[in-house]
Amino acid sequence: MKNAQHTRPPATPTLDFSHLHSVRLLPKHCTELHLILVGCGGIGAQLASSTARIARECQRLYERVRISFFDGDLVEQKNIRRQNFCVSEVGQNKAEAVAYRLNMAWGLDIAAFPTDFKGNRDDVNDRHNTLTILLGCVDTAAARHTLHLAIAEQTPEHDGQVWWLDGGNLSVHGQICLGNTGRPDVLARSFDLPNICQALPSPAVLHPELLKSLPDEQPKKRQSCADLAIRDPQSLTINTVIAAHMADYLLRLVVTKDLRRFATYIDMDSGSVRSLAITPTQVQRSTPTLSTERIAR
Repeated sequence: MKNAQHTRPPATPTLDFSHLHSVRLLPKHCTELHLILVGCGGIGAQLASSTARIARECQRLYERVRISFFDGDLVEQKNIRRQNFCVSEVGQNKAEAVAYRLNMAWGLDIAAFPTDFKGNRDDVNDRHNTLTILLGCVDTAAARHTLHLAIAEQTPEHDGQVWWLDGGNLSVHGQICLGNTGRPDVLARSFDLPNICQALPSPAVLHPELLKSLPDEQPKKRQSCADLAIRDPQSLTINTVIAAHMADYLLRLVVTKDLRRFATYIDMDSGSVRSLAITPTQVQRSTPTLSTERIAR
């Protein structure tokens, strides 16, 4: 699945010991949790089961846990080889197919929306005291722009809090990025509490190229993920690898509360995985466009 341009990690010294100085990410304490999976194709269909498992774990931590799946596409025969669907699901909406399967297996109440995510108030459900996690598994710049707008102007004064966890890949490369605001003034206060981080830059601030359309995203040339895979064959495991890393981010964000990284870059050719540690220096170095306001402790 061609979810995004492959982004390159910011330059770093050969020996990087920043993880030794990393701090924990502390999302806003809320009584309710809403997990929104946006895109149920290559990565999304793999991530769906992990999202459901983590949601079940969260039922003991939050007064209410909601799960929503969004995708406007139908399952096609050509999706079967690479995406997490079976022959009997061909012709069904992707979000509905995955939600039905998980609801039947685990007795959950996942809400499936057979449409693209619009990012409006009803979709995000920024209600009082609700922590919302947008799990972005989309394949166009327009869709990622919608996710970015959902968090771009967010401040600590909002009743709830919304985070965007984005995953994307090409053939054998991919990345995961996490953020919750695009405002320099909010990021400037990220590390006000000792050994705690409260805000991170939007994935679109970290990598502005995520919002730039690729040639095949133009309406007349738009091709499905499966069509692109035929032209540029992907590893059969790349979607699963990206989804697994996204699941670990989600687990550490909402359950164990010990997340200490905000971006991860994967190269399956070399087998390498590199992450950016949550430190004031690393965040500032990774977002030079926001350097007008120093991100300090």
